[in-house]
Amino acid sequence: MILRGEDARQQWHWTPYFVPREFECKHCHALLVETDLMDRLVLIRAQYGKPMIVASGYRCPTYNNSVSFTGLDGPHTRGAVDLSVRGTDAHRLLYVALSHGIRGIGVQQKGAARFLHLDMLPDDARQPRPWVWTY
Repeated sequence: MILRGEDARQQWHWTPYFVPREFECKHCHALLVETDLMDRLVLIRAQYGKPMIVASGYRCPTYNNSVSFTGLDGPHTRGAVDLSVRGTDAHRLLYVALSHGIRGIGVQQKGAARFLHLDMLPDDARQPRPWVWTY
């Protein structure tokens, strides 16, 4: 289920691990959360045993179009998260995410901005799931 704006803020129940501000669009501060992903993130965080730093949560279509090749309707416009993580922590987090059925996994482990992208989007022709890719 998708929650937007004030509904998402009022129904937020993923604290203490996450707060709404972490998932807001950096451009317009709008909020959209995909509840299945968030429920799994809480389970992943509990098993992972370390803080998970949200590098990017929801992106409005305008912002996503300016920062991603996926354009106006990429995964972050529908419920995805990028978590800052590197090295052995990335390996451990990837293992835990897979064990919780995460369907979309992007791996960026070179350069300064290292992260794992996680999503639970449905399978479709443009962005098939389950899927793993690198940046």
